[in-house]
Amino acid sequence: MSVPPLPVTLQYETPENVQIEYRPAGLGTRFLAWFIDQIILNLVIFISMVVLVILSAAFEGLFRDLFDRVEGALRNKDNPVDPEVIAMYLIGIGMLIWGLGSFFYFGLSELLWRGQTPGKRMCKIRVVKADGFALDAVGVFMRNVFRVADHLPVLWIVPVLSQRGQRFGDMVASTIVISDEAEDLAEVRHELSGRNAAESRFRFDHAKLARLVRGDFDAVERILDRWNSLPPGQQTSLLDRMVGPLCKKMQTDQPPVEERVVFLEDLLAAEYRRQDRHLR
Repeated sequence: MSVPPLPVTLQYETPENVQIEYRPAGLGTRFLAWFIDQIILNLVIFISMVVLVILSAAFEGLFRDLFDRVEGALRNKDNPVDPEVIAMYLIGIGMLIWGLGSFFYFGLSELLWRGQTPGKRMCKIRVVKADGFALDAVGVFMRNVFRVADHLPVLWIVPVLSQRGQRFGDMVASTIVISDEAEDLAEVRHELSGRNAAESRFRFDHAKLARLVRGDFDAVERILDRWNSLPPGQQTSLLDRMVGPLCKKMQTDQPPVEERVVFLEDLLAAEYRRQDRHLR
């Protein structure tokens, strides 16, 4: 049985009929990101347990009754507690703590960081929906609920056999992990990344930018990057199809017709500044 190779790129079309390409993340890169996240997660759990022990010692009176009950059960000669039962309870509690910690660590990270965890960010990969749009709360919940199932050895082969490198949880949640590192930095990014907010004609706060998805910014960047090579008729057509829907998503007024290009440039510059703040 041959293993299907990962596609070089995945192509999606935005509602504005702009082609967006993503590159699937390699399995080795995904494993490295997972390994980094496991180190961070276990370190956080360990520190939390140490803090809990310290707090328990500081508030000994509040826990004394519980400790006395446990000690009494262990020393009860008439009804002794099997050490194996105690070990099973301890293992179960440990697994519950690790499972909840893993769910909240991965879930909150991917929800707040638009499909990234600390490990994914370090490895420059990101989770998106299978249709190319940004990850939503439902996708985050589903893929992390099934993360427990993905630890079963029988399911380890699933990402290898999947054409998109999806694990079982990705298939259920309709998500995919992509490379977040651009192979060639767009020329427009060089021009706009250093633009100060004071130089902008239009202003965009965090709330407005958060209403757009990664594909929206990719589409704007792709259009502006090849703007000078487009015929005037196609320029007008793209502006007609793009500016209106973007304004509707951001819940802002449309710019004057003659300033629509400046509007898109200021929008992209604001997003670059926001990304730069997140990386610091």
